Amino acid sequence: MISVSHMTALDAEPERMVDAAATAGFTGVGLRIFPPRHAPSQYPVTGDRPRIHRLRARAEGQGIRIFEAESFGIGADFQRDDFSRALETAAALNAGVIVSAGIDDDLGRLAENYAWLAEAAAAHGIRLAMEFMPYRGMKTLGEALSVHAKVNHPNAKLLIDAVHLSRSGAGVADIAALPDRSMIGHFHICDAPAEAPTTDAEKMAESREARLYPGQGGLPLRELLALLPDDCSISLEAPHRDQQGWSVEDRLMDAGRVTLGFLCPADAAAQ
Repeated sequence: MISVSHMTALDAEPERMVDAAATAGFTGVGLRIFPPRHAPSQYPVTGDRPRIHRLRARAEGQGIRIFEAESFGIGADFQRDDFSRALETAAALNAGVIVSAGIDDDLGRLAENYAWLAEAAAAHGIRLAMEFMPYRGMKTLGEALSVHAKVNHPNAKLLIDAVHLSRSGAGVADIAALPDRSMIGHFHICDAPAEAPTTDAEKMAESREARLYPGQGGLPLRELLALLPDDCSISLEAPHRDQQGWSVEDRLMDAGRVTLGFLCPADAAAQ
């Protein structure tokens, strides 16, 4: 399964995202169903049972799975009841993974909350993918490894995002050096120029609105892909630098053409 994350076209309502992803040839799609506090309108699916039912039926009718659910980012204001309700929604949508950015600056508290979330997600058969970002609380691969060790739960996996890995100062050698790469459970594929921005503000802006599709930049994607464990899921997360004025449908079609061609060249050549 090759999925596409909602961040690739976050302006799309979930229903439109499902339709566009299916038309573009993706077999999985990510949806923001649990709005972060700074963007409460994107998108209040959690708890809306009729909408949940319609979304799942809409996806299954087009042969695509709502595989990735977000935003389960954990900050200092973490509330278990809110996350429990969001997990119930993710399960009702048949999600396979929840994406959870480590936002809390207190990494000890973050690890405690991740341990609870890993267990709660496991009860629904959903994998927890913990994401580090160079401009948030859990900033680096090293910090993510430390948190992961403290969480110590088989359902807690690391999410490696290609641009965040690069912009946090790590790379292929660091992934190759991991003593057990089975801890990697989800990979956000995208591309970007080889030269990294210098400030946190620039890194945030790039990650949110100026990524590239695989093969269009200078990140060592094929080397990273070769190091992923066999059961690691892959999703394109790439709000494209040059396509912000395009329609959702046109962005997703181009995203599918480029990404599926990069990941499945034999299939692309046969079409």
